[in-house]
Amino acid sequence: MENKDFLCVGKIVSSRGINGELKVDTWCDYPEDFYDIKNFFIDIKDKPLCIENIRVHKNQVLLKLSDVNDKCRAELYRGKLLYAFKKDIPIEEGRYFIEDLKGCFVRNTDSKKLYGKLIDVFNNGASDIYSVKDSNGKEYLIPILDGTISEINLEKNEIYLSPIEGIFDV
Repeated sequence: MENKDFLCVGKIVSSRGINGELKVDTWCDYPEDFYDIKNFFIDIKDKPLCIENIRVHKNQVLLKLSDVNDKCRAELYRGKLLYAFKKDIPIEEGRYFIEDLKGCFVRNTDSKKLYGKLIDVFNNGASDIYSVKDSNGKEYLIPILDGTISEINLEKNEIYLSPIEGIFDV
């Protein structure tokens, strides 16, 4: 499923109870972000799901679909990914969706030297880590600490940063 207007916001991991609630591992910053999302999709080519109720329980989201009323029917959704319109997903000013950052050229703030392209972002618990691949295919892992990033320009597809000394070969 490739469409820049949508983002994957979570995965249905199981059913909960006998009334057909779906337990969702959310990939949003906060499970409560689901309250602000207007439409959810299993397949973006289909109509949005008819949501009867959303609630947060132990850092997971519980969804009740109007046409799912028992555990057996709910189990059919296990493992399915949930998508939402990107415009409906709350995001704080100065924050970015990882999917929008992937593919950006990563450059040195001062010298403008091109380090490579951002291929992924993950978190090790202490900070975000940018995975950057250079033109030779070598991968660099850059911890993103306060002051590391000086600019993100999605229109130009560029990220400017000052990495910790020694990360990139001299």
